[in-house]
Amino acid sequence: MKTAVLTEKGFEIQELAIPEIGDDELLIKTHSSGVCSGDLFVYQNRGTMAKEYSRLGHEGSGLVVQAGKNVTGFSDGDWVTSFSLPVYADYFVSKPSELVKLPPSVEPTFALGEAIACCVHAGNRFGIKPGYKVAIIGCGFMGIVCQQIARAQLAGDIVGIDPLADRLALSKQFGASAQYNPFEVDAQTILEKHGPFDVVIEAAGVQSAVDLSTELVAEHGRIILVGYHQSNNGMRSVNMQLWNYKAIDVVNGHVRRVDEKLDAMRQGMEMMAKGEIDTRPLVQIFDLADTEKAFQALDERQDGLLKAVLMINP
Repeated sequence: MKTAVLTEKGFEIQELAIPEIGDDELLIKTHSSGVCSGDLFVYQNRGTMAKEYSRLGHEGSGLVVQAGKNVTGFSDGDWVTSFSLPVYADYFVSKPSELVKLPPSVEPTFALGEAIACCVHAGNRFGIKPGYKVAIIGCGFMGIVCQQIARAQLAGDIVGIDPLADRLALSKQFGASAQYNPFEVDAQTILEKHGPFDVVIEAAGVQSAVDLSTELVAEHGRIILVGYHQSNNGMRSVNMQLWNYKAIDVVNGHVRRVDEKLDAMRQGMEMMAKGEIDTRPLVQIFDLADTEKAFQALDERQDGLLKAVLMINP
């Protein structure tokens, strides 16, 4: 099978044997896979990380072609999405605890189960009540999906904040009432126009987003940290005095418990089937053969590119 393998020089397409499954596993013919920012981090540090992390991908969707004899709930011909690893290949192996069946109306290319699960799991902790004012800081893929979840939870005034014009346009497309470039409009100006926000969703993963969240959140409000903080070895500083004074809740929106992620992935697919989450305008498609090209584009922050999806078996 064709497989994208990360080397110190970048991705190579190699031929590897189709993996064999155990009695409790399934073989999936890969249709497509999203590219996670965590994989991009490995790519950017491939000189030291490629030997240990040469096989990547955990946002795969595809078709069940073989189920182990002990597997229940899935059978050949089922379309599924997963958070199994690795999936940048023609086939991947999964466990039932990592899979969700796709509703008929959800296209596998845009399912992106693991990424959606992360957003939905965070969304279950937003604490949004109907009419709440919500700020989204960072209008990339995760931020826009979180914005859609906030809208489904009947948030009132939603404001998108990002330095890139194309991302602000997406925020407007998905229902934000206002959009701001944080390098052009300061927190005080935003507060004068909207007042403090009941919920601030930080989806940028940078220090300035944490600082802005602190300024914008209302007393007894909530900050949800969804951004993937990598720069400065993940170290961040906070205005603890202001956090204390405002009596806010600060929630780490990330998830590691497999059962919770599976539940969130199932919920996410249901939301997609109902039209509450739409990823189609948020992705750019690359062939598996162009995996290196996709990662270069992400690394170079290509204009308009929020999320790369590798098309493996169309």
